[in-house]
Amino acid sequence: MKTMLSLIFCLLPFIGSGFVFNSDPLATADPQGSNDVQYLHLLLADEKTERMRLQNEVDQLKTSMQNIQEQLELSSQGTQTTTKCPYTAFRTQLTHDIGNVHTGHLIVFDRVDLNIGNGFDPRHGIFTAPCNGTYLFSITLGNVAKSGNIHLKKNGNTIEFAFAGYNSGWDMGGVSTVAELVAGDDVWVEGEGYIGGSISSTHLHTGYSGSLLHAL
Repeated sequence: MKTMLSLIFCLLPFIGSGFVFNSDPLATADPQGSNDVQYLHLLLADEKTERMRLQNEVDQLKTSMQNIQEQLELSSQGTQTTTKCPYTAFRTQLTHDIGNVHTGHLIVFDRVDLNIGNGFDPRHGIFTAPCNGTYLFSITLGNVAKSGNIHLKKNGNTIEFAFAGYNSGWDMGGVSTVAELVAGDDVWVEGEGYIGGSISSTHLHTGYSGSLLHAL
């Protein structure tokens, strides 16, 4: 009992002065600390919103890039399908007599007057089709008192021939034809018998020419 009275007497000065004990620890928290926490929450919310905005922009850019890629592919395909075949035409002549040759002798025309598109190879006397299409070809042979003939070959198969020299004196034969070719097909001239070239430098009468009529 004395102990309780002693404790009360010890507390009287504090009670008299209006001192109050606060049992709630939050009530004594620093207000500035509470503001800092709220500020951090606001920053996190703003950061989340910004991330979402940036992600939306990235997704939109990806979609735009995909659309552009698809348009480029379609444009490329359209260009490939509408690309026109380059026009090609050539004209060649033989400036000298080759003489007697056996069947299947490839004639290499040594004078090339025209070679648009470079489809004709003057080294081998072979024309190579640059694209699918219909082509016009002409071959001529001029001989003096000697017979001979020439064959127009497509990939090794005769598609036309001309002959000359069956009569006495000077004779000339020739033919024109059309052929449907696929890109890469080869067309050349082979001789058989006597193959003449010219009477003079101004009279060249053995030749080979061709041109593209219509691309397919």
